[in-house]
Amino acid sequence: MTRNARAAWALMAVSLVGGTIADRVPERAPIVAGGYRVIAADFHTHSSTWSDGALTPFGLVLAARRQGLDAIAITGHNQVSDAKAGRWFSSLIGGPTVLVGQELLGVDHHIIAIGTERQIALPTVSAQLAEVHRQGGIAIAAHPMPEFWAAFDDEGQGQLDGAEICHPLVYSNPKALPAFEQFRERHALAAIGSSDFHGLGRMGECRTYVFATDNSAAAIIDAVRAKRTVVYAPGGKTYGDPALASLIASRTELRDVATSDAPVGGLDWVSRVSGVVGLMWLGAGSGRVRPRARLPSSRHRSPGSGRSRQTGIAPAERRSGLAAALHSRAAKGQASGRGVGQAE
Repeated sequence: MTRNARAAWALMAVSLVGGTIADRVPERAPIVAGGYRVIAADFHTHSSTWSDGALTPFGLVLAARRQGLDAIAITGHNQVSDAKAGRWFSSLIGGPTVLVGQELLGVDHHIIAIGTERQIALPTVSAQLAEVHRQGGIAIAAHPMPEFWAAFDDEGQGQLDGAEICHPLVYSNPKALPAFEQFRERHALAAIGSSDFHGLGRMGECRTYVFATDNSAAAIIDAVRAKRTVVYAPGGKTYGDPALASLIASRTELRDVATSDAPVGGLDWVSRVSGVVGLMWLGAGSGRVRPRARLPSSRHRSPGSGRSRQTGIAPAERRSGLAAALHSRAAKGQASGRGVGQAE
């Protein structure tokens, strides 16, 4: 191993060790306000298993813990298998509460169904909402932009339990937040903040603070059904129960983590830079052209060829070279008065 290769691997080791240390999740005491446990939840996430996310259900659980979330709903498209896998894994490692959910996709609507243990495959919005409630779950309108409004008439929207008022769209589309506000104003729906996490961005970028009796899935679902939620959105806006919002108004860190990315620490930068430099160094080293090893010489000719392995010159070529040498020697001899065959 060359000196450069050793240096590159040393940088990679620094990156791995630094990243592991920086990734440790600090212990966080439960937040209690007004006799309720304040649960930081993200109700809209997707895995790479049976859905279109980038992380496995296990990866979602670990990401949620790193982001300080107490609960997540894993909401695969029209299925619940990945959510059940994530729930099992989280219970195994003592991670956040995982609610089994699914995102019901239609041409004109997206509905987050949480607390549903069985897949829902029904043709109409009304039938889907009825089945969500029959299974003891809650239904949330996902990113309700105007193109989805037609699917929810007054009766249909009245069957919803909540609507996303904060979604990553509010950071990229100036029309999103006013549209979400208008949709929610049509009925008294629980305010929901969700990241719609697929692997890019940050899980919990939009999150819901749920005021529940405890951190169990049943207690969280009951709290959303009772509209005991608070959501922070860009521009200092607050949605949900005003009385509950006042209970945590002094906890400015709750608003900060819900609306802005945490600053990158020094150890994170060391890990990132050393990893990138190490990979580039390894890549540069592997791309160098190495000199070819010379074949061992042999005095034997290759089978079927007239060339010698030692010289690579055919016999005819050697004879031509010999003739040229003799001709040159003869010319020298004539110039000195001796023949070619005479001794010097």
